[in-house]
Amino acid sequence: MLDNTKEVQGVGVYAEFRKPGATMQIIITPDGYTTDGKDVPANLFRRVVTPASPKKQWRNSPIPNHAITELGGVMLDDEKKEAFATQRLFFAMDLFDAINNGGWQIVKDAFLVEVSKKDLEEIRTGKTPNKLLYRIGLVREASEFPEELIA
Repeated sequence: MLDNTKEVQGVGVYAEFRKPGATMQIIITPDGYTTDGKDVPANLFRRVVTPASPKKQWRNSPIPNHAITELGGVMLDDEKKEAFATQRLFFAMDLFDAINNGGWQIVKDAFLVEVSKKDLEEIRTGKTPNKLLYRIGLVREASEFPEELIA
């Protein structure tokens, strides 16, 4: 259940994929609230870094949250959670299919990172959440991900 009183609003997922000459980075942030109590839907951030675009900007897509509103605060049984997550991420299926069928290989394991109200504030105003990216960088380093994004 979302709680607008907590500074940490949830956890995001970071995954990195590579194929020769390119690295794809994906971050999925949770639903949550900003510092002033405004709700922010989950977002999917992605970018593909190549030698021609080594500092590619992050693109993001809000993950539709009307399904949450329709639930009215009801908790789902475990067996219904997978179908619910699939429904919410349906818009990104083309991206996931492209990763699966496009020769991309995952780098290490995906990992979780805390997402704060301040991160969600930046997301809500259309900015890239830089402190979240900083925390992801720390975990990448500690997890011994390749230092260079472009192989």
